[in-house]
Amino acid sequence: MKFFFLLTLLLLACNTLPVGFDQLTNLPESGMLELVPDSLDCYSRHIPLGYADWLLLGRDEQYESRVLLKFPLKDSALDSVTGVRLILHPLDSTPVTFVCRACSTEWSTGAVTWLLADSATRWLTPGGDLWEFTLGSATLARESTVVELDRSRLTLLAQKSSGIMLLPTDTGFAAITNMTDAKAGPKLVFHYADGKERVYYATGDAHIVDTLNIRSQLTDLLIGASFAFRTYLKFRIDTLPPEVTILRAQLSFTPRTIYRRSDTLKLAIHRLTESYQLRNRHAGYEENAAATTAYIPVAQDTMVSLDITTLVQNWVSHPDSFPNHGLLITAEPEWQRPFRLKLSRSGNTAPRLKIQYILPPPDRFSR
Repeated sequence: MKFFFLLTLLLLACNTLPVGFDQLTNLPESGMLELVPDSLDCYSRHIPLGYADWLLLGRDEQYESRVLLKFPLKDSALDSVTGVRLILHPLDSTPVTFVCRACSTEWSTGAVTWLLADSATRWLTPGGDLWEFTLGSATLARESTVVELDRSRLTLLAQKSSGIMLLPTDTGFAAITNMTDAKAGPKLVFHYADGKERVYYATGDAHIVDTLNIRSQLTDLLIGASFAFRTYLKFRIDTLPPEVTILRAQLSFTPRTIYRRSDTLKLAIHRLTESYQLRNRHAGYEENAAATTAYIPVAQDTMVSLDITTLVQNWVSHPDSFPNHGLLITAEPEWQRPFRLKLSRSGNTAPRLKIQYILPPPDRFSR
């Protein structure tokens, strides 16, 4: 009890220093620092979305999402096939009209994006290399959608294509169950002249997203999903000695919602493992998030706060093995439905790091 009483008195006497790193001189034995970023930047990129929880199909004036499906088709006994049906199970009630076309380039579920067919191959045409003909068309319905495919194109589909791509032809977005659902995942059903049928389940699927008419400035600080936007920040905490105890470190900012297709937007902090000044957008970062939060933009002045106490403590206490290269603010995960937030570079709504700390007694600190 005596310890907690003394700690309470100590915190009540804390000094609050809302300053930049270059304004700090002698630190009191306890207090609060409020720091602004010493460096900040933003970049965007197409990212693989093949391991998302669903497949997103649709488009509007800012984004387009196409779906890729791959089936283990056999090219034997095709002459006896009387019909081919593609069966999909939407997760949303939004009607989305689309066409099916055959892919002419092999692609990989784990690496395919709007620009890349796999990690080593670029599409000849961004958005996918496709045969010119249409296999079929339909509109997604709530329960299930059946697409009658062109029987005359079956040989080419089985022998010379690399799966099927769904391309939206009208505005709106809807999610589709992917191949991880054994019952409701995408499937092709072949019907034969003798009344029998054969079902092929998807062995690969993904969706790819592009931005169509996003007007952003080079100085914008953005966070976004599907087409990823990442904001880089670095705070100079050199003034804090290794012996300091970080009671709390909180990163906060008030973003402006530019675009969203869901009510809850999930964000994360990732620690950079390489110098951003040297590597820029190619700088590596720790895959596991240092902090996460669910942001519900009920109003434009809603503040986001993330607790990064452990991260800051490691930066301060272990500068050699845990160097401070800064952090990234990202969507978490980045395959969420498209959204885009904008951060201010200055002012009350801009990112700030508040650090509450305690220094050891002077005799210990001087050793």
